[in-house]
Amino acid sequence: MESQIDPKLTFSDPHKNTKQVLLEQIPIALILLLAMGLRLYQLSTESVWIDEMLSIQDAQTFRLTLPYVRPFYYLLLKFWMLFGDSDAWLRGLSIVFSLGSIYFTYWLGCRIVGKSTGLIAAFLASVSPLFINHAQEIRMYTVISFLSVAGTVALTYTLEQPTYKSLTGWVIARIFLILTNPNNILILIADTVLLGWKFRKQPQYLLASGVGLSVISLFFLPILWSLTIGGTSDEFMKKQVEDYSKPGITQIVGMLTQFTVYWPLRNLLQSNQIILNKNELTDNTLLSQLFTIKTLSLLFYAGITAVLIVLLVISLLNLFSKYPSERLAWLATWAMIPAGLMLFISYYKNSVWFPRYLMLVAPYFLILIAAGFVVIWNWKKPIAVVIAIAYLIAVTGGLFDYYTKLYRNDWQGVAQYIYQNQKPNDLIVMQSTPNFFELSLPRYYPEKNKVYLLNHPGSEDKLTPAYIQQQLGGTLPLKSNLWFVCWLFCKETKGINQVFSTVEGEQFKVEEKKTFSSLEFQPIQVFKVTPVVIPTPSPNPQ
Repeated sequence: MESQIDPKLTFSDPHKNTKQVLLEQIPIALILLLAMGLRLYQLSTESVWIDEMLSIQDAQTFRLTLPYVRPFYYLLLKFWMLFGDSDAWLRGLSIVFSLGSIYFTYWLGCRIVGKSTGLIAAFLASVSPLFINHAQEIRMYTVISFLSVAGTVALTYTLEQPTYKSLTGWVIARIFLILTNPNNILILIADTVLLGWKFRKQPQYLLASGVGLSVISLFFLPILWSLTIGGTSDEFMKKQVEDYSKPGITQIVGMLTQFTVYWPLRNLLQSNQIILNKNELTDNTLLSQLFTIKTLSLLFYAGITAVLIVLLVISLLNLFSKYPSERLAWLATWAMIPAGLMLFISYYKNSVWFPRYLMLVAPYFLILIAAGFVVIWNWKKPIAVVIAIAYLIAVTGGLFDYYTKLYRNDWQGVAQYIYQNQKPNDLIVMQSTPNFFELSLPRYYPEKNKVYLLNHPGSEDKLTPAYIQQQLGGTLPLKSNLWFVCWLFCKETKGINQVFSTVEGEQFKVEEKKTFSSLEFQPIQVFKVTPVVIPTPSPNPQ
């Protein structure tokens, strides 16, 4: 293991002059520059997706009331939106916190193990496709990583030598963390274990820790009320995760792969022509198809996963050595207890074993992996070099897929396609729900007031001519072409044809049909429909 660094000398050695301190910051500064470049690259290439739409709506309508569930991110985003509303600007908030989480990961790695471990862990986070993805979306997951690691850094100081400053920093960070997402309360269990064990013979510090935990718990009470009595937890489980299967061993160990080199894992599988979704993503399905397809990339990433597991185990084995590292035990506690509890919930109730929820603990796993690599480097450098080369190949493949594949709905492509091919009097209708309409096609279409909403009535049987006339009455009768945009309800062919016959007449022709597909979401279909003009028969000659 890397030799421990004196926490008092890690960042502020009084014997070093300013030049020496600045020179020592160059490696992490370069890593942060790399991370910023990867996060800014193609930042607004993809359109906002459903969860980002919900973030924007929740921030626009945000009012702090009791009880609340996760107000902190929406409060931040509401303030951020005062200065701009473009995709790139709104996603920029996530980038800020992503860069902050990388720096705190470096800081924690230095304090727990050593500087080289901190730098390697920061580098892993900077190039991870998973971390980049969450930095390029209007969601709270980079805020979660930032607050998690920042609070943990403060807690390391408290565990070493308690002060009001470090204890207050931990309390504030943990309060904002649980106000960002209720799942984050799980890390407080790890904190409680460490504080209870560390200060079990020091009642004054144990009392101070208890006061801090009590303050944090007070802010959690409205969330607890909303989750239980308010029914938010059951509603979330039913709507969001009820259809997902319990995580198998492939999904459990594959989380290390998603943390580091390739995200999402299911698209790595789909790239080999395996079609797996939700409850189909099981170990039996994977193993039954593994040797019937092109397995080269799968086997390579399976090998990378095995290496990551070995590095993790090597770092954890230090806990059972002759001279175990107490700080490494802290890190393992922050990583393993919340992850283990999420796994328990996934089996006991519904699966929450998803990368976005594990962003809470992902930085700790990166530090553990980095620490294992440093052990290999100090033991056999040639083996470490081979591991580094294999990792670089794997993460390059992951980044190539991330930047070259379309993951989200391509509203920009739909808007451009219609705008370039329409005629002045054409009617553009999108079948949608009001919640998503303004942030989908109209957000990207140059003349958004020319896009009309056909509110989906709940079933295609209710999409009657009278309903369509009532929805689009101000635009009918139509004297040109209809551009009909279908999303989420594209399998309702009876209802779609009813729209065409109502708008264009009983005789119509679908001149063009274009499908805009993405890896993660249902495709968008665009129809160009024209009326069929039936010629009037000539009168019979007398």
